[in-house]
Amino acid sequence: MEWVLLAFAGGMLTLANLRYTYRTRQMARILSFLSIVAAAIHGITEGFRAQMILIYFMILLISVVVWIKKPQQLVSTLKSWVVIPLVILSLLGYTLSAALPIVLPVFSFDKPTGSYTVGTTIRYVTDPSREETFTADPNDHRELLIQIWYPSSQPTHSTTGNYGVNSHAILKEVEKDYQIPAILLSNLEMVKTYSTKDAPISTRESAYPVLLFSHGLSLYGFQNTYQMEELASHGFIVVAIQHTYNALLTVLPDGRKLSDQPINLSKFQGFIDMNEILNKVWVKDAGSVLDYLQNINLSSSETMFKGKLDMLRVGMLGHSFGGAAAAQTLFLDSRVKAAINLDGTLFGTVALPSTSIPKPFMQISADVPESEKAPSFLTAEEMSESDLKKLGATREEYAKNQDFLTLFSNNSKHALNNHGYQVWIKGVEHYTFSDIPLYSPLIPLIFGDRTDTKLAHRIINDYTLAFFEKTLKQTNPSLLNDSKSPYPEAALEIK
Repeated sequence: MEWVLLAFAGGMLTLANLRYTYRTRQMARILSFLSIVAAAIHGITEGFRAQMILIYFMILLISVVVWIKKPQQLVSTLKSWVVIPLVILSLLGYTLSAALPIVLPVFSFDKPTGSYTVGTTIRYVTDPSREETFTADPNDHRELLIQIWYPSSQPTHSTTGNYGVNSHAILKEVEKDYQIPAILLSNLEMVKTYSTKDAPISTRESAYPVLLFSHGLSLYGFQNTYQMEELASHGFIVVAIQHTYNALLTVLPDGRKLSDQPINLSKFQGFIDMNEILNKVWVKDAGSVLDYLQNINLSSSETMFKGKLDMLRVGMLGHSFGGAAAAQTLFLDSRVKAAINLDGTLFGTVALPSTSIPKPFMQISADVPESEKAPSFLTAEEMSESDLKKLGATREEYAKNQDFLTLFSNNSKHALNNHGYQVWIKGVEHYTFSDIPLYSPLIPLIFGDRTDTKLAHRIINDYTLAFFEKTLKQTNPSLLNDSKSPYPEAALEIK
């Protein structure tokens, strides 16, 4: 209906700029009537939105003009030197009006391809055994929000669910942090997903494999909805962890809003801090969530997931810093049997320089030049004073962390040695692995993507699904048996 309104507004504007005769006046009145009817249908079925406000105003203004008693008297009083600028301004106004809803669309996700419909629910997890790292109060314990997508018994796939959790509050946080007016991004609150909130879980299988998901640093748990829904539709229960204080904003059930505590990545100490946060917070968050899932799987008071979580078939995936968390959790937690890193740098003690991750592991990465891949660090003695100054580190600080730096530079080289998989996708950038490029067609242009976002998501989903089908369901997908990918944009290396 938005396209219909754009067309009607354009037609009315064209007639308004023609020589005003009885015929053009009648045609303009007809278009005005149709526009008002279309606007009413649009508001009822789709909802009014801020990005369309200039179109609404234009339709209203032109309607008032064409329905006044003697518009020709108004037109005849205007001089040509006034009319010409008005025509130019009206055309510029229409162009801007039409651009806003196109640049900030109410986008849609591709329909999940699995045989299951998808349900989703939100849970609150607290771990009384862990003190909160990011607050000074010793009585604060770690609190997490999780969003779960799962196979449902709903009859058909339908776009009924709202996108995101606490979207309005998150948009306000974006406004505060990035000075982007929340109203400009309010289109995200109107996006629908294929997930039905609190739908009954499917009884087709007695229990389903479990996948944990970790978001990128300073992002949010629902950032990969395109992927969560696809996996759930193929019979996985997917649990996205919102890492409190490292997510853009977390709103707890009691209304508390916990903002991100950003890390200064421009300084050497920030780089070291990321390793500490990964090991001491994010990996433990995954452990806390697994403990919670084990408890509800056995709890007599659990009405939805009791007995439905196959805790012997657990995998994990993550994007960016969350991808490093997935790899690290795979290495450290015996309950996780397989993991995927979506374009993340491997922080942490994932693998010793001469060994590899001893369990099934896949990296899916943007195909970037060699110069942009994980660096090999110089020794403290080899570092010049100017290079140390750029890092914001003293020679002593650098030397103290030399073992970590050596390990870090070797992680990506050795992590896949134990029959791991490396998938390269050409023409994509770091945020293509999330929903973010769908928010506006300008985002892929700004980041320099050369591959269509939805095609990239399809490739990511196919390899993700094939990997977990093979490692957790013991199938043999052909996609992982041949290094020649069916997608020209992708390449598979089997280590």
